[in-house]
Amino acid sequence: MEEQKFAYQKKQDGICILRCYGSSARVVIPEEIQSVPVTEVSAYAFAEELEEEPKNTSGLPCICGKNLEELYLPRSVQRLGRYIFYNCLNLQKLSLYSNLAYMGAGAFTGCENLSYLELHCLPGRSCLREILQDLKQKVTVDCCLEREDLAEDGSGNGPAFRLVYPEFFEEAVENTPARIISTQTHGMGIQYRNAFRNTQVVFEEYDRLFETGKYNIDLITLAEMAMARLHYPYELEENARKEYTHWLSQNIRSGAEFCIMKKELDNMRWLAADFAADQGQIELLLDIAKQETLPEVVSMLMDIKHQRFPGRKKRFGL
Repeated sequence: MEEQKFAYQKKQDGICILRCYGSSARVVIPEEIQSVPVTEVSAYAFAEELEEEPKNTSGLPCICGKNLEELYLPRSVQRLGRYIFYNCLNLQKLSLYSNLAYMGAGAFTGCENLSYLELHCLPGRSCLREILQDLKQKVTVDCCLEREDLAEDGSGNGPAFRLVYPEFFEEAVENTPARIISTQTHGMGIQYRNAFRNTQVVFEEYDRLFETGKYNIDLITLAEMAMARLHYPYELEENARKEYTHWLSQNIRSGAEFCIMKKELDNMRWLAADFAADQGQIELLLDIAKQETLPEVVSMLMDIKHQRFPGRKKRFGL
């Protein structure tokens, strides 16, 4: 981990981070500084410019604007200030805990490339829906269930479930005679973002949307959604499992294309080792990997093919 320094302010309930400094695009905010919990990240903390820039005594460049790609927040952080990520155009991943209590207005303004959330789920109220409502682009969410018997930082605790939220967009429509401007929402992403009750995901409602989504969402996104639910089948009911399985079996090529496009080697391995129903489907995955000239993937798929469908040993008579 490269060296990182922080400009901060001590408040009554803990420390508020003002700026982060370092040479990496990956920022990990500590849970404590000088034995005091970090409870807040201030307004515009990662924006390119601040009205009042704190004194930088670290000798390191400020990690802000286009320089920020990944951010990891500790469990202790309860508040994110307004426009905290203003025009962080290259921010792609945000890791945080579900107990975040407050997020200021415009937090994700200009964060069109934020496509991955890692959420550590704690008992009680969750901030997930509030964050998703602010992100109109497609977002993949890995949720890790936190328990008291696990390490404080959640290490070794892989995702319990993965959910993919398609994109949506809003359009301002003017009713000229009435001089009223209304907002119309397009895309199924908003319906998926509404599959919540009391801040918690309603999995049955989320899965039910797939039937309509098959005709309204692009094939690559559908493949990612189906693989996510089947690979991590948390609270997946049998009828939904059959629906996802049937669709993905007919569109396994789209699943492979997604894995290759996003370099999802783990998902490709799952497709071949656990999902593919017969040797023909594995052969299809192999053909796609060969066409893309991916020797590592080809080697992996060949090994899986030989394990699942070992060839008959030749016998020689004397």
